[in-house]
Formats: sequence, C-alpha cells, structure tokens
Amino acid sequence: MTLNRNNRNFKIVRLYLISLVCIVCYFVMENYNVINELFKKSRNFRYHGFITLVFTGLLQYGLLTVGICIFIFLSFMLIREKIKND
Repeated sequence: MTLNRNNRNFKIVRLYLISLVCIVCYFVMENYNVINELFKKSRNFRYHGFITLVFTGLLQYGLLTVGICIFIFLSFMLIREKIKND
C-alpha cells in the first residue's frame, strides 16, 4: 500500500517539476536573445525568417500553456481529492 502511494507521490512531484521546467523555459526564451539570433541566421533562407518566428512563437507559448495547464489541472485534482476524503 505504501509503495503504491509513494509511486503516486513521485508521479505528482514529477508532473509539477515538468510544469516548472516548461514555465522556466518560456521565460528563458522570452528574456534572452535566442529568437533574435535564430531570426538573424535564417534571414538568408526563402521566407526571410518567417518560419523561424512562427515556430519559436508556437514553441514558446506552447511551453507556457502546457506548464500552466499541468499545474492547474494537477492542483485541481489534488484539491478535489482532499475535499472528497474529508
């Protein structure tokens, strides 16, 4: 019984860590010149970096969305379980 509970707790902690990593990656991409440097390198291609901007924008806001959704969903499930048990 305790082994199963410990595995569940480790899964919860791992999901919170994944959420935190996604949010941190979003802020790193937002605050550093990663996107600008990629854009400068891809100016020589056919669409002058448009695809790079689209891809990095989708990646950046995808990371933010996934990070926030995991955090909210996991918190909601844990709160609901706590209320149900009391």
